[in-house]
Amino acid sequence: MTDLSMPATTGTTTVGEARELRRLLAVVLDAITLDYAAPDYERRLADRAGWAHTVLTAVNNGTSNDIGWEADFLRSKLTAEQADADAKAVRRSVDRAFPTVAAFLADEREAGK
Repeated sequence: MTDLSMPATTGTTTVGEARELRRLLAVVLDAITLDYAAPDYERRLADRAGWAHTVLTAVNNGTSNDIGWEADFLRSKLTAEQADADAKAVRRSVDRAFPTVAAFLADEREAGK
């Protein structure tokens, strides 16, 4: 009969920790997976890899004891980065559709510096 008073373990890792680790690895995989056709592919992938490296280093070094928090943090960074990329794509689309307005706004931005 299984003793339910102790957490289920696989080696030295509890089942809950293993689940959190799998969740973190899924987010890291999302971070380093980006469509080659994405605008600014190299810069975006480098940023994402840097965030993943930071999170994995914290978990591996033991400076973070909450793998779930690290996964949520990385997911929030990816969500914000994707929202920014989407907004830039919309601006590029509008700039192509209305080049005169885009040129005017660019001139205004330069004049304001």
